[in-house]
Amino acid sequence: MTTPRPGPGLVARRIAQYLLDALLVAVPIAVLAVLVAKYLHPRGFGAFVTFLKIEAYTVFVVWALAFWFITIWWPHRHGGRTPAMRWLKLRVVTLEGGQPPLRAFVIRALLMVVDGFCWGLAGVVIMLCTPRRQRLGDLVAGTVVVSSADEPGLPRPDGDLGAVASPQLALGGREVGLHGGERQDE
Repeated sequence: MTTPRPGPGLVARRIAQYLLDALLVAVPIAVLAVLVAKYLHPRGFGAFVTFLKIEAYTVFVVWALAFWFITIWWPHRHGGRTPAMRWLKLRVVTLEGGQPPLRAFVIRALLMVVDGFCWGLAGVVIMLCTPRRQRLGDLVAGTVVVSSADEPGLPRPDGDLGAVASPQLALGGREVGLHGGERQDE
């Protein structure tokens, strides 16, 4: 893939994307945990402490599964994008520009443990030092996160539908122009 070296702005968008995806997972689980603790807690201090421990472990497991769902399954099924990547116009692609296989997303997620070292500073430093702004998970998985702002989407309001390049239509074997209702043969 011959793309120009992305600037540090891509790194900032990737940090924002990670935080948004984490919030997307954590906030509903935290709200649910608070509601469960408020309305289903047992009576007595000892039973309440035991209940909170069980709830904490359960919340951690549910959060881990939900985060893996958002970082592995969702982008694999939705064109290399997590929900926050879609909002920030980012996409995970292979080095050739194609859709990464499921194992690439698994490798990226597993190596988030290394990239997340020291509150994510290790991943940020690696991204700033690599030419394609890849973190360790991307380097090992053979993927790169690219900006998808320039991808074709819906037609722009200027009428760029891409349907007809000129005011002539090909009908059968002849070219027929649309100039004032007159037929023009070439």
